[in-house]
Amino acid sequence: MKKWCYALAAVALMCVFGLPFSEYDAAALLPIRTVQAIGTPQGITILSEVGCGEGKSWEEAVSDLRRNAAGRVFFDTAEQVVFCGRAPVRAAVESGILRPSAQVYFLPAPMEPEGLNDYLSAHESDLTVADLRAGYNI
Repeated sequence: MKKWCYALAAVALMCVFGLPFSEYDAAALLPIRTVQAIGTPQGITILSEVGCGEGKSWEEAVSDLRRNAAGRVFFDTAEQVVFCGRAPVRAAVESGILRPSAQVYFLPAPMEPEGLNDYLSAHESDLTVADLRAGYNI
């Protein structure tokens, strides 16, 4: 009898307050597979298959990309992170929005976003975001 009371109370609370999960329109979700961070004289540019963002810092560029995107952008789905030029590696890695297991690449110039994920998946990197957070000299 006591278990039924707890179950009934839980259902009542759920009816009043709703489920503790965020609702998303699945059509508006934009998971990123590859992020390119390009250091420029004006700041940083973030390039991905879902759009582009620019700003004076990593945070501003991320905000700009999210603002310009056609839906809700998820950085924690990125499988690869590519740093080009004088990109702010430390700020990107310590921001907490990148998946720890994302592979890290350093390239002299950005590449076309279309097909980049497949190319980098075929040429895996031993360096990950977690490695950089753990203290590799960046």
